[in-house]
Amino acid sequence: MGVTIHTYIRDKTRELSPVEREERYKYLGKEVIDINDPGLDSIPEFYGIANAIWSDWRERKIITKTAIGRLLLLKLLTNKNKNKKIKDIPEEELEEVRKFIDYVMQVIRNESRKRGGEVEGEKQSDTL
Repeated sequence: MGVTIHTYIRDKTRELSPVEREERYKYLGKEVIDINDPGLDSIPEFYGIANAIWSDWRERKIITKTAIGRLLLLKLLTNKNKNKKIKDIPEEELEEVRKFIDYVMQVIRNESRKRGGEVEGEKQSDTL
């Protein structure tokens, strides 16, 4: 007999340790104060997360590819059809956040080229 789906899920799932859980939630609740209800539901949280990603990239905690990927996800979450928690935020404010996220992505891309240490989002030493 083969493995049932329930057995497979039980074997593959596990509880995260406190350290793993802390690492999993990289920005909300750690470096960025969660305002209002849990989750991404206010304009200051969007700016805070974008700044935290930018800061982590500048401090070389994350590579360009990771920073851009996180910023793209953050931008996606500024759409009301992807994030129901922001339904009451005016569209004009969300558009300003999107412009800021685009600005941060452009700065990271430009600075990454100047650094010369990363090519196409990966460390140069990895591509040699």
